[in-house]
Amino acid sequence: MTKLPQPLAESLNLKPYSQRQPLAVLVRVGLAEFWTRMMPGDTELSEQLLQQAAQQLNTEAVPSWAQMRDTVGSQLYALPGPFGAWLREQHIDLPQAFLLALVGSAETDYLVTLTLSELQAPNPGNRLAVHLALTMLDELFGAGTLDALDLHATALVQQQVLLLEGTGPLSLRQLRIEPALWSVLCGRPAIWPGCRAIALADRELLPLRIRKQLPHLATLLAKGEVRGLVIRGNSGSGRRALAAELAGLLGLTAIEVPSELWQQQPALPLACHLAGWLPVIKVHVAAGESWQLPAIQPNIPHVVVLGMTDAIAGQDMLEVEIGVPDETERQQLWARYLDQPELARRAASALLSGPVIQKVARNAVLRAEQSRAPLNAEHIAQARRDLGAERLRLLAEPVRRRVEREAVVFPPLVEQYLHDFIARAHSRESLWEALGVTLQASRNAGLRALFVGDSGTGKTLAASYVATALGAPLYRVDLAAIMNKYVGESEKNLGTLLDLAAAADALLLFDEADSLFGRRTDAQQSGERYANMLTNFLLTRIENHPGITILTTNSRERIDNAFTRRLDAIVDFPLPGFQERLDLWRSHFGQRSPSDDLCKTLASYCDISGGQIRNVVLTAAGSSPADQPIGVEPLMSALQREYQKLGRNPPAQLKQLRS
Repeated sequence: MTKLPQPLAESLNLKPYSQRQPLAVLVRVGLAEFWTRMMPGDTELSEQLLQQAAQQLNTEAVPSWAQMRDTVGSQLYALPGPFGAWLREQHIDLPQAFLLALVGSAETDYLVTLTLSELQAPNPGNRLAVHLALTMLDELFGAGTLDALDLHATALVQQQVLLLEGTGPLSLRQLRIEPALWSVLCGRPAIWPGCRAIALADRELLPLRIRKQLPHLATLLAKGEVRGLVIRGNSGSGRRALAAELAGLLGLTAIEVPSELWQQQPALPLACHLAGWLPVIKVHVAAGESWQLPAIQPNIPHVVVLGMTDAIAGQDMLEVEIGVPDETERQQLWARYLDQPELARRAASALLSGPVIQKVARNAVLRAEQSRAPLNAEHIAQARRDLGAERLRLLAEPVRRRVEREAVVFPPLVEQYLHDFIARAHSRESLWEALGVTLQASRNAGLRALFVGDSGTGKTLAASYVATALGAPLYRVDLAAIMNKYVGESEKNLGTLLDLAAAADALLLFDEADSLFGRRTDAQQSGERYANMLTNFLLTRIENHPGITILTTNSRERIDNAFTRRLDAIVDFPLPGFQERLDLWRSHFGQRSPSDDLCKTLASYCDISGGQIRNVVLTAAGSSPADQPIGVEPLMSALQREYQKLGRNPPAQLKQLRS
């Protein structure tokens, strides 16, 4: 604890016990004096109060009320710590300081609470009533010290250090103070209930351009040139780490404050100011809404943490977008944790923040150690799939299928389109370098593709192939989890999904996308108007989304033209031709192929999709001995069933196979 100034300590013979010790003694001596005047025939409580004061003074003789009042009053602004600092800042006089100490003591000292309760009997309430407080101040400091309106106009009440409870007349209301604020004033600040301290992290995880701005940002906050700082970024981008760095430069401690608490606890900003805390207000804003920053004193620096698209209403707020490190920085971070330059180079194409890279790399190394295998790209891919999976799973289904190049059969043109799309995805950040100013004005690392084709032509398989090639997690959007009957909830869910996907740089697969991205109508009915609003929201968010999204549909005509124009690639998946069907039969049969001649016959006459070929082979394999080639009879039966699902008869040429 900070010791009392020597003249004040000597004049009161005080132990250096508390930063507000003189006022604590003054309260007990004053309360005993007031009790004696009001209750001259009952001395029990007054004697106990004076005994308590004597213990605090470490003496048997307690100075008179007049001596205590004059001594403390003459050196009131010499009190150390937060209590004294606030008295000096607000020019609080002795009667008001006494009142503050009295209300605070009533929160923590049973004897003070009991005395006030007895003085107010038979009126209910253990806290100090306004009428009793004013009477006590008049009696102890002279008539006319404060009236009810004067009290209401003081900094004590206006800054909500003292809170007025009740809805009756002002004189009948009761005064109280938040215990957490009283603890701060007494120089014993524990973290405010509901908040938590933010520890300093590795500043190298922050982008270099942000680290360079730190001294300037700290200076602006320290001088009060900006009201506060808004830090925008995705989850895991290092927003809290940046706030902690700023707090360190300001000589403060960063604490995370829920936005609801900041709005509901008016004393919290003052507590932050007195305790040396930098409040980092964490805000969640739904789509189409904005968060209103409550008015606070201009000399209290604060930080607001927002998502990339969240809206805030407030004045004199400076905004900083944290983003992700550039590719060179990301490669250095990967190399730092993986100790494998080639793996680091390949992993750096993912648009991940420094803290996320640290988390994924450590997870990948742990996986390699558990499997007792050298660290490889698959360990990194598995670690990325685990990143944020618990939250993403609420809105989308993880697709864990690993599809290598050898496992896919596509027509040459489709294969070329997919190859080009993957190549662009690898260079989607560096692609913009040295290009013209017109392109730079619309710079966005996001990629959007539409896969068009009949069911079973390989659209979803191609999405898995792209994700595997990029080493990125793939999530199929669950429309049932996204769509909500309440207005605004669907947009909120979609916004959350896109934010989470951006933070993990995950691929999003919108299967049967026409249900979400369908053509807008003239909106004659309310349902149509709502559908149009949802489509408009999607168009805006998808266009600005920094990640990769893949949509599938059976017909491109069902997709709104405005969205089609925003697509980076449209890939048509036709039904396979003879050569593709032959390759599909061979790749599906594997070592259990009946014969290559049979594969050629099936490819010649069965004009079915890859998905249907898969169904036929699985059904036939289930009816054949596991250690033998698939039999012709089970194969023909499986074909018969598949054609029945199509409402067609099998080709007549296949009948000869049974014979």
